[in-house]
Amino acid sequence: MSYIIVISLWAFFGLQHSYLARPVFKEKIKKYLGLTFEKYFYRFFYFVSQCGVFYFCYDIIKMVEPGEVLFKISDNYIWIIYILNKVSNIFLILTVFHFDIGRFIGVTDMLNFFYKKKFDDRLNNHYLYKYIRHPMYLAIIFTYLFSTSIYTPIFFVNLFCIIMYVEIGLYFEEKSLIRVFKDEYIEYRKKTYRY
Repeated sequence: MSYIIVISLWAFFGLQHSYLARPVFKEKIKKYLGLTFEKYFYRFFYFVSQCGVFYFCYDIIKMVEPGEVLFKISDNYIWIIYILNKVSNIFLILTVFHFDIGRFIGVTDMLNFFYKKKFDDRLNNHYLYKYIRHPMYLAIIFTYLFSTSIYTPIFFVNLFCIIMYVEIGLYFEEKSLIRVFKDEYIEYRKKTYRY
């Protein structure tokens, strides 16, 4: 039963998260709330709502009985997990600083509404993105993978769900990136690793 709860919560988060980011949903937002809301305010409301939904889902997932310990890293090697955890966290933080954080969370869009500044969407292919198309997703997987030294069935169910969510999300994200950047993204994809 605990596996079903965990998988259901990850599926709920993943499906609604991906659907709300899709152009088809943004068209509905535009139709019912107007172009101004969709262009300048939706990204911020999307970000805030997704933080809340993720917190709710993951908080329940953390309460699920983890099951018996499958294996535990020996006390002699816990320092390796600690270092890998810190490196993964630093890697995740670095991925965030490789793009416009204000744009990512929607604050830049709202400021553009009030100050009438125009921004250009440009393909981010610098720094980490020069080598990896999706460093943030890779960092998320590593951060979870090295978050513990005790491995239970629920840990692996969560890991599987995270990887599936990333894979499905990347499929749709790359379709959107091709639609926006066209041949530029197709060429970038040919010479850059996915992870």
